[in-house]
Amino acid sequence: MHVYVINLLRRPDRRAFMQQQADRLGLQFDYIDAVDARTEAPEFAEVNVRTGFSGRLSRGDLACTLSHRKFWRLFLETGEPYAVVLEDDAILADDSGEFFAEAGWIPPNAEVVKLERYGRLRPMFMDRQTLPARTRRVGRFYGKCAGTAGYVVSVAGARRLLAATRSVDDPIDQMMFNPGRSPLFAELAPYVLEPAICEQEQVVVPSDIRGKRQSSRSGMQGMVNELRAVPRQLAHAFSLVLPLLQGRLERRVLTFRR
Repeated sequence: MHVYVINLLRRPDRRAFMQQQADRLGLQFDYIDAVDARTEAPEFAEVNVRTGFSGRLSRGDLACTLSHRKFWRLFLETGEPYAVVLEDDAILADDSGEFFAEAGWIPPNAEVVKLERYGRLRPMFMDRQTLPARTRRVGRFYGKCAGTAGYVVSVAGARRLLAATRSVDDPIDQMMFNPGRSPLFAELAPYVLEPAICEQEQVVVPSDIRGKRQSSRSGMQGMVNELRAVPRQLAHAFSLVLPLLQGRLERRVLTFRR
């Protein structure tokens, strides 16, 4: 599979960071110029921006979404069945190359397989029965698992994502990987590699987006926006009752294994 890295032109330090990992692991990356929130890039005119659960989408979050749209389009032009995309602050496991080399470990019906662990270590509902994926396992997950620093996408998944993001009201990671806020999650039915083979390092390589996103969710308005998400969160919780009663799900903590 081709491995694409989304990188801001004004952040050559991040590109160097990723290339060091590629050299160490014997990998080849195709770099994509990210849409820069500080510019008037033409991509900003291609989507409709609505007010969502987080309030008005920040320009940094919108640029991130547009950068992933750029990747999906480039991938679809290749005619290949799958591709990997990484953001330029992804820390990769030593065996990442084994998963990038071929697609035999990917479940046949998977449109997206998340490769990343992000944020706090907290349990979420996942398939009790998972499939072997080399030295790891792969299965569905059913809880918030934010971050888009690394995932595999199929042709069907890329087409679905392009269609779903013509109009946006939330950051792309929330749209893809947060069932309590996004109807797209159920349509994608994403899988996750367990343990994950990458995670974001926002201390060594600071994020350009995180601060803007936090500021857009703070204060009283942030609380109001979160309350607006409660009906969808309740609907998602109700959808898990039957599989829980059938013993098909269990709560586990997704970890990163270097």
